Amino acid sequence: MARLRRLNGRTVPVGVIRKRSRRRVRQREKKHIRRDGERRWHLSRARDEANFVVVLAPQSVAIHDDAHRGPTLALCGHIRRRLILKKQDLIVDFSHTAHLHATGMLALMAELDRAIRMTGGRRTIRCRLPSRKTERGKIVGQTFDQIGLFELIKQAPPVEHATESFDESVRHWRYATGTRIDERPGDVLDKHEGRIAPAVMEGMQKGLAEAIVNSLHHAYAEPREDGCAKFGERRWWMFTHEKDGMLSVIVCDLGIGIPRSLPLNWSSKLLRSIAGLFEGDAADVVAIKSALELGKSRTGAGHRGKGLPQIWSATQNSKNGTVGIHSNRGYVGTTNDREDISRSFRERFMGTLVWWRVPTEAAIADGRERDQHS
Repeated sequence: MARLRRLNGRTVPVGVIRKRSRRRVRQREKKHIRRDGERRWHLSRARDEANFVVVLAPQSVAIHDDAHRGPTLALCGHIRRRLILKKQDLIVDFSHTAHLHATGMLALMAELDRAIRMTGGRRTIRCRLPSRKTERGKIVGQTFDQIGLFELIKQAPPVEHATESFDESVRHWRYATGTRIDERPGDVLDKHEGRIAPAVMEGMQKGLAEAIVNSLHHAYAEPREDGCAKFGERRWWMFTHEKDGMLSVIVCDLGIGIPRSLPLNWSSKLLRSIAGLFEGDAADVVAIKSALELGKSRTGAGHRGKGLPQIWSATQNSKNGTVGIHSNRGYVGTTNDREDISRSFRERFMGTLVWWRVPTEAAIADGRERDQHS
């Protein structure tokens, strides 16, 4: 039985479509399209027919709680399977999306970027946005433009505007990514120098550089176990944000995660002894806490384990600083009241994501001045 396909509202055999396509190619070739005296055969080729699949994005893109983490990571999984494994073109439908949390958006942006690189850009990706007549539609579109998502998928923004006119909740975000240690990722924070307390800034610079070096050395040491072929590229992704006297930094990799990388770099005897300090915690939480403890003890060689403890320490030494670490199912962080919290999620984030937030020096000075007047 002949394969059928819908074309302009009619059911047509696939063979007829292919025949018409070949005829159009021959007609173009006969015209001998010339520019600058050369025949441009790529102008005569018929394009592959798009094989679009629609994937619905959740109402909230976030990974910091179970309610939103599951749907967000499910979307990341759909992107991997459709683009990389099934080699399909993709429409990601954000029509019902109302909230974009920074950690969830970085995880999604990283998955999209990795999938595009793994497919060599041969797949087409498009985003369907909420109505521009609504406030949330405007914010979603501006956010994607600000962080470079439209540029990544080669889709024109819905409306061309200068970023300075974007909503206040959007225009302070910055995106960066890289693969090489010699790119000095700590330089990303240089523009904030002089506005962050020097001791905190130094610890953050070193910690960020060390954490990314660790990521490049260890996070990609083994396959990711996501069903995709091993990809040789070792990459990190980052958001920064400064507003109202606070600086936020979020950085992630899509590697094997702390729970899998620790046994590759430390002896099982040492890990068991440290794990005994955290009885009652879930396995992935124990792994994150062990990584922090190992970094504090400085018993390792080279860069092993120093980055996260430096970020943790620098943030803890900062007034009103908060920090959090996601890796696989585990999370360890602090609250605004400086209380340590940890939890284990149902859904697994395959990689490591670290975020921290510290006040700028100006904000600290304003706080001191208010305290003096009060």
